[in-house]
Amino acid sequence: MDQVWRYLSGMFELIGRAYRLDSAALGWVRDHPFAIWLAVGVALLAAISLMTGHAVVLLLNRITGWRFAAGLLLSATWLVALHAVESLVLWGLGSLFSGREVPYPTVLAGVLVATAPQVWGFLTLTPYLGPAISRLLSAWSAIVLWAVTTGTFDIGRWPALAVVGASWLLMHLLSTLCAPWLSRAMAALFERRTGRPFRVSGTDVLNGRPMITSELSP
Repeated sequence: MDQVWRYLSGMFELIGRAYRLDSAALGWVRDHPFAIWLAVGVALLAAISLMTGHAVVLLLNRITGWRFAAGLLLSATWLVALHAVESLVLWGLGSLFSGREVPYPTVLAGVLVATAPQVWGFLTLTPYLGPAISRLLSAWSAIVLWAVTTGTFDIGRWPALAVVGASWLLMHLLSTLCAPWLSRAMAALFERRTGRPFRVSGTDVLNGRPMITSELSP
C-alpha cells in the first residue's frame, strides 16, 4: 500500500510540476523510483478523462452498440498513435536542432507529461463551452510541451519553441495528407461490417476527436 501511495503522490507531483511549467520535471522523474511509469500514469489519467468525454459525445450523437465500442476503441488507438508519432517527430527535430543525443524514451516521457492538462478533458462535456475548453486544453498542453522540451534538450526557450513549432507544423501537414486516406479506410471498414455505407471524418480522428460515424443515405 505504501508503494501505491508513493506512486500516486509522485504522479500528482509530476502533474503539478507540468502545470507550473517546470522545465526540470523530467530530471525529477528520472530520480524517482517509478521513473517513466509516472509519465505513463499521467497519460493514462488524461486518456481516461478524454475517453469519458468521447463516450458521452458518441452517446449524444446516438451512436450505440458495436459502433459505440468501435468508435471508442479506434479513437483511443489513434490517440496513442498520434502521441507516438509526435514523440518521434520531436525527437528527430530536437536532436537536429540541439546537436545532442537524447534517448528516445526521455522524449517520449516528455510528450506523455505534456498530456497533463488533458486530465481535465471531461470538461469538454460542458454545454456550449465544450469546444472552447477543448482548444484551451490543447493550447495548454502545447505550452507544457514547450517547457518540457526546453529541459529535455537543454536548450533555451526560443530554440525549444522553434522545435515544438516545427513539430506541430510537420504533424499538421501529415494529418492533412493522411486525413482523406484515413476517412476512406474507416468508412470501408464500417461498410464491410454492416453492408451499409458510412461517413467517417479522418480529420476528427487525427485531431483526437471522437470518431462519429454517420450512415449515408442510399
